[in-house]
Amino acid sequence: MTRRHLTLTTALALLLPLGGCGVLDRDQEPVPLTITASDWNGWDPDHESTDTTTEVEAVEGQTLRVDDDLEITFTDVDDDEVEIRTADAMSPADEGGGIDLLDPEHDFTVERGTPLRLATPTTDAGTSYRLELTD
Repeated sequence: MTRRHLTLTTALALLLPLGGCGVLDRDQEPVPLTITASDWNGWDPDHESTDTTTEVEAVEGQTLRVDDDLEITFTDVDDDEVEIRTADAMSPADEGGGIDLLDPEHDFTVERGTPLRLATPTTDAGTSYRLELTD
């Protein structure tokens, strides 16, 4: 056995107990997430928003569609944060409803205790989303 094979064999032997006790192959429990969608219309001053709330369990690798418009994939799931990727670019939104039209993104993080706000990157009509980790 060469020195390289011996080193590789030793490394694998050391990693086996870690995999067996769950250190390397930790299974993350689903994390409850609430998504609230609110439609808006920049043309109609009398438009009344319709809110739709969806309760989901975030599971890494899972893809789902919310209210037929927003498709998200959970790319990383942890108890305190969930990373998502949206199929269409979305604009980050602030608490006052302002959106960033110049830098729509696909990748976002929902952190426990801080709701993530996203919006359709347009000024005509669209949907605002509020994603929040729940207990």
